[in-house]
Amino acid sequence: MKLRLSLSLLAFLVAAGASASNDRRDCKEELRKLSEALSTHYTSQNHHGYREAKASRDNLEYKKCASQARKARERVEREGNL
Repeated sequence: MKLRLSLSLLAFLVAAGASASNDRRDCKEELRKLSEALSTHYTSQNHHGYREAKASRDNLEYKKCASQARKARERVEREGNL
């Protein structure tokens, strides 16, 4: 019984670690894309979105970072097409 519980806990920890790694990777990728978009369509509002996403990354909130960066990048791209 203890062995089964230990193995279940270990499997959960490994899965959580893999998920966190993916979240970090997504955050990094979205920040890179946002930075590229900002290089062509810079405004103070867009820069604010970048700083918010970066602050989330610094606070180890990787899912939030990726979401904020994605939304900010989409906003930059919409404004660039107007």
